[in-house]
Amino acid sequence: MMNIKYWNSLASDFEDNVLEIANHDLQGVIEEQIERMAKEGAVAADLGCGTGSLLPYLSNKFDKVYAVDYADELLNVAKKKYKYKNVEYICHDLISKKSLPFSADVTFSVNSLISDKHANRQAIAQSLWRSTNKQGFSMVVVPSLESVTHVYQTLVRCNVRQQIDRREAVSDITHLYKNEVISPVDGIVSIGGTLTKCFTREEITVFLSEIGFTIEDVQRVEYAWDEEIEDAPRWLKEPYPWDWLIISRKL
Repeated sequence: MMNIKYWNSLASDFEDNVLEIANHDLQGVIEEQIERMAKEGAVAADLGCGTGSLLPYLSNKFDKVYAVDYADELLNVAKKKYKYKNVEYICHDLISKKSLPFSADVTFSVNSLISDKHANRQAIAQSLWRSTNKQGFSMVVVPSLESVTHVYQTLVRCNVRQQIDRREAVSDITHLYKNEVISPVDGIVSIGGTLTKCFTREEITVFLSEIGFTIEDVQRVEYAWDEEIEDAPRWLKEPYPWDWLIISRKL
């Protein structure tokens, strides 16, 4: 089971505690993909919608939008923020085997496959697959494990720039890495004290393929260094940290 008390506790200051990637997408990749998949009369579903950061984009492009989350406090925040007539809010646990009362032409899962439990991730992905119409599309965004490594290596660079001996910098950041990366093999990282699943590009494509989706495209969703490094130096530019975005199809 997911920790509903934990997620409900974040409702009042969700934007401060959780990176809502749709609001920090430097290149506008998410909005571009929504534009590509939207068609007249199409139905969309945001599974694991949180406080609804994706809803302004979806409401504007789809005739009907279902916003689903199992944390009722997060849904209440979304309802108060976004009073769109074509959005229906549904409280539902995606881990349960109970089917949702709809199916959609395009489904979205933005950082909802982040449980440190493999069984939970599989159950959520299966809910995503069941809720997607045949020949429909699904857009999945997940944290990147490659980006996690990139951030630690960048911290070494920052320390060296501050005249710290490189061996000392590598030693210090390695210690931080060992404290925060709980399982390099399984991609479990402590982010803000929460165990979070991060995926390599190959892992997420295989994972979705085994659920039953056909992979159509994989892109990076880049976000600013300030989201990863406190008081990030101004000289720090590309390559930025990123999440993986996968477009798949249910044939």
